Amino acid sequence: MKRLLFMTFGALLTLGAWAGEHPSLMLTAQGVAEMRDDRGKVPAFDASMARTLAGADAAVASPIEVPQPRDGGGGYTHERHKLNYYEMVDCGIAWQVTGEEKYARRVADMLKAYADLYPTLGFHPVKLSKTPGRLFWQTLNESVWLVHTSMAYDCVYDYMSADARAYVEQNLFRPMADFLMNGMEGNRANNKVFNKMHNHATWATSAVGMIGMAMGDEDLVRKALYGTDETGRHGGFIQQLDYLFSPDGYFTEGAYYQRYAIWPFMVFAQCIEHNRPDLKIFQYRDGILLKAVSTLLQLAYDGRFMRFNDALLKGYDAQELVYAVNIAYNADPSNKTLLDVAARYQDWVLPTDAGFAVARDIARGEARPLTFHSALFRDGRNGDEGGIAVIRSTDPALNSALTLKATSHGLSHGHYDKLTIAYYDNDNEVLCDYGAARWLNIEAKYKGHYTHENKSFAMQTVAHNTLVVDERSHFDGNYDESMKHHSEILFTDFSRKDVQIVSARETNAYPGVAMQRTLAYITTPFLQYPLVLDLLQARSDKEHRYDYPMWYGGHMVSVNFPYEKALTTMSALGEANGYQHLWCQARGRNEKSATTTFTWITGDRFYSLSTATTPASEMVFVESGASDPDFNLRTEKGYMIREKGRKNHTFFSSLETHGTYDLQVEQSANLTSSCVGVRLVVDTPEYTVAVAEYKDGHSVTLCVANRSFDAGKHHTVKSAEGRFEWTGPYEVKMK
Repeated sequence: MKRLLFMTFGALLTLGAWAGEHPSLMLTAQGVAEMRDDRGKVPAFDASMARTLAGADAAVASPIEVPQPRDGGGGYTHERHKLNYYEMVDCGIAWQVTGEEKYARRVADMLKAYADLYPTLGFHPVKLSKTPGRLFWQTLNESVWLVHTSMAYDCVYDYMSADARAYVEQNLFRPMADFLMNGMEGNRANNKVFNKMHNHATWATSAVGMIGMAMGDEDLVRKALYGTDETGRHGGFIQQLDYLFSPDGYFTEGAYYQRYAIWPFMVFAQCIEHNRPDLKIFQYRDGILLKAVSTLLQLAYDGRFMRFNDALLKGYDAQELVYAVNIAYNADPSNKTLLDVAARYQDWVLPTDAGFAVARDIARGEARPLTFHSALFRDGRNGDEGGIAVIRSTDPALNSALTLKATSHGLSHGHYDKLTIAYYDNDNEVLCDYGAARWLNIEAKYKGHYTHENKSFAMQTVAHNTLVVDERSHFDGNYDESMKHHSEILFTDFSRKDVQIVSARETNAYPGVAMQRTLAYITTPFLQYPLVLDLLQARSDKEHRYDYPMWYGGHMVSVNFPYEKALTTMSALGEANGYQHLWCQARGRNEKSATTTFTWITGDRFYSLSTATTPASEMVFVESGASDPDFNLRTEKGYMIREKGRKNHTFFSSLETHGTYDLQVEQSANLTSSCVGVRLVVDTPEYTVAVAEYKDGHSVTLCVANRSFDAGKHHTVKSAEGRFEWTGPYEVKMK
């Protein structure tokens, strides 16, 4: 399929068989005719057109501003140039739908103003990027500008005279396309970025390809699809489809950047579909783009994307998802769950052919509920570089999700967080991933860029719910080394209603230390809500300090051990690798019980983490914000168990959800944990048998084979508490 696509596309372009029709990117002549005919008949689309026309009217009523670039993200000139491309898109669409010349004239006049300005520009004065733009502080924003402006130019192409088109193409579009591909004197890094496997390259290739289609420039389109050398082996949009997504549609940088990258992927794919339908771009690589949209929707909780790697809080209502969902439905109208996403989470549709199809079919009552399911989303272009496991509650009345991240690094936005977990329940983030230390487009906060604390804290291992060895981050925070390795998924089983489980291994993050983590999500007949059992194992020939941090959302309620809290003065927990950013709030030890329990409240529910400990174990409460002179870090709370001087250690925990709290009637119920104790009965390199005991004589026993994962293999383990037998890599026994 890949070879056929390349040969067919190349042959067509060589023959010069370019249709030359306008509009042909996001709009088509047929689509515009349908929109005109059905105005007033499709409520959601009418609302979007009203919004578009309002934006276009506001633009026409105001003077054109094309300022000299000066500011970083969030600053006046940055935001003005962004607003300009949105205005041009609105006006271009308004011209197509209404036929009122004032809208087309606005786009033509603004393009003329940019064509006057662009040849005079050097590199942007804000020096924060290795690939500075000319209009914007980074080339990425220049690509986004050109993607949108290409749509507008396509809409007014036939309105503009041949001389006007020649002027803006010669002075604006062709120089900008060349800049995105090759940079200019003084910095040629754009060429490497354009041919890279990265979301910045997706924006750049989409921009160059779309303006190439709008201008009828076959050479630019070839370079966009197959890289600047046009071979398809060293870059280009098609190679990005091959490399950046796993066979399951998982984008290697994580859900947050999959959200961002899916925008140009889907927009350019729509343009390709309109201009070359015979290429069947949405069927390429077994429909990888449509899979990517479906996977992205699954990597969310309560409409917000799960935070893996660099991530802020965004969800289905983001404009990128409006584009992705609308275009995906237009490409595959059999997927009626996309209509549900558009209707429930998105308050507008695209004022394009795709948006019209979505709005029309919602009005016809064709939407079907989006359902969530437990799944392993494999990482790596061949699906062999670990993956993200998402376990969902099987009871439709519940709303919980448990994740285990065991992937490759995730390119430049990746974090040092092998085998990290997160837990979501009752519309809240219970065990949290910090995400990114960035105040996007707030100029006062490092000009809207990633702050220094993103590298010194947010990316570091201690900012995640995973094992930290000797207060060092995985791979010692070395990006190049981390990029060489990936975690390994050992086994998964999501087939049972009462037990869902995943196990993964990481052997490269710390030389000489092997990590293995097994998560079991268990529905018992005796607990109020499903239970999570967590086995996090570390094995080494040398002694180490092992830290088990858990970042929790909510507020501490109680613990079963004495502690000493810092009442007047706090100090940082450490000096480097993220520890310098942790305020040490309290320390304690549990000398009376072999099970240490910490209970907190999130929303109106209680959560209790009960962990097997010894009198030598140290419990520490921390809070982010130390060594942060500019207040760049959000204040987040963590609970850490520390084990010193250990070669091998297994952190075994029961995470129990329980109780209710109703402030309105001032009542709470079941606010203490049912867990009586947790213990390891067997813990060898070959087997682990862990028992969690609860009130009224109930218990859950988790048996795990640590080295053999054959579903048909029988295992027998003898211990002081008797014989344990099971078949397959695991067994869960409830009493």
